[in-house]
Amino acid sequence: MNNLLIQAESFFDGRQNHSAGPYLLTIANGIIRDICELRSSNGFPANDAATTRLHTAFVMPGLVEAHCHLFLDGGELDLARRKEYLAAGRSQMLSTGRANLAANLAAGITLIRDAGDIHGINTHLKEEISHASGVVPELRSPGRAIRKTGRYGSFMALEVRDAAGIENTIETLAATADDLKILLTGIIDFENGCVKGPVQFDLEETRLIVRTARRLGLKTYAHCNGPEGLNIAVEAGIDSIEHGFFMEPDIVKKMADKGTAWVPTFAPVYFQFSRPDVTQWNPATLDKLHAILQNHFHNVAGAAAKGVPVVAGSDAGSYGVPHGTGLIDEVLFLRQAGLTVQQVLSAATAVPRQLWNASPADVAVGQAANFIGLDDSPFKDMNSLRRVQLICRNGQAVKPDGTSPIVASPLLSQRN
Repeated sequence: MNNLLIQAESFFDGRQNHSAGPYLLTIANGIIRDICELRSSNGFPANDAATTRLHTAFVMPGLVEAHCHLFLDGGELDLARRKEYLAAGRSQMLSTGRANLAANLAAGITLIRDAGDIHGINTHLKEEISHASGVVPELRSPGRAIRKTGRYGSFMALEVRDAAGIENTIETLAATADDLKILLTGIIDFENGCVKGPVQFDLEETRLIVRTARRLGLKTYAHCNGPEGLNIAVEAGIDSIEHGFFMEPDIVKKMADKGTAWVPTFAPVYFQFSRPDVTQWNPATLDKLHAILQNHFHNVAGAAAKGVPVVAGSDAGSYGVPHGTGLIDEVLFLRQAGLTVQQVLSAATAVPRQLWNASPADVAVGQAANFIGLDDSPFKDMNSLRRVQLICRNGQAVKPDGTSPIVASPLLSQRN
């Protein structure tokens, strides 16, 4: 394995920006061995045939996509085709999933948490990744989520009817799941500006879900919208609330007190609002969508200010949310909500890894080299997150396609 020397003008270690560079990162056997400031005009040390020498403007940990559905193509906007696809064969769904993994990697995403599919595509992809060579993203998945019998979520969740069904189903899922996904409420009724239907699980049932998951070593994350469901989720001890529309300040305070994480997923609702040419919503519904989004921006800002762990997840695969680019959009929405650049980058890197007890990707001496290079610092231009130059994992530096070793390119010039 060749060693790497990477010169960066600045870097974000996962929590803090370092802008007094340029810096030289030394990677040996896949580990960051040294990070030092470069004061010499020569830049790189003397040539060494066993060392690959690269330059990029900015280095930061590989991004984390905290909520997506790999088996779905969010860029497909034809509703008839989307409906037909749900009856597609397994091979087609696996092909879509593989393409979405590649799209995530091209966006600099090196850790993905899938949010469930009834076909077990995510479980199959996770097994493929475990045997893959080269640079691929890590994947966490619940396999299949759980839902109440007859309620929302047939495309991603197994049905449970009662306490025995809850325990038995979770025990079955735990054999291959990294986390447990729960469908606690319905989806948003955009025309009426509310949540569709009552909650799926009451407080005691949700507490049973959490207890069972913890007994089996699984963290929990819940699809949840509306005050009633959100209160149940927090009171029951759910680890992470996904979506969380129609949040209220008193619930935010409880989340802060309990350390409940929040993955706000602006992207799919924003698409409904921003593309009336596609969604065909009338002005009254667009007004409701605008109000829902403004309330969401306000509550996410309040949550971050109170110390709620906010995590970036786009719900990619949902209508209008492509994989890879959807997460970058989501990061920019968090910035629009008022989070600092540092908070936003942490929400998409160090925070989820810490919450999930995943392998860290901090840009720090002694850590595994799991980082990306950009052509500029997001502290100067947030859109530089869309311009990934290199991805480094396990001592390999590759272009965003994940397969091409970096030797020289117009963007990455070796310096002597």
